[in-house]
Amino acid sequence: MNRDDVNHLVSGLLLVFVCATGAMGYVQAELELRKFVPHRYLAYATLILVAIHVYLNGGRLLRYLRDRLDKQRPE
Repeated sequence: MNRDDVNHLVSGLLLVFVCATGAMGYVQAELELRKFVPHRYLAYATLILVAIHVYLNGGRLLRYLRDRLDKQRPE
């Protein structure tokens, strides 16, 4: 499994976990559950996936921001 495969896997999981966390938050709010454990653990897992995603794509993001800032600078 190469880096691109891991990146795509993390991105897919991130999408699933964000949707699941939102759904569990909705269920928690509708049923007025104060300590709904699945929502909490899905949120923690989502934060971990976000950190991995930013780690894998941080260089690309910085290059993009540098390019955008360079284009906005008057010469």
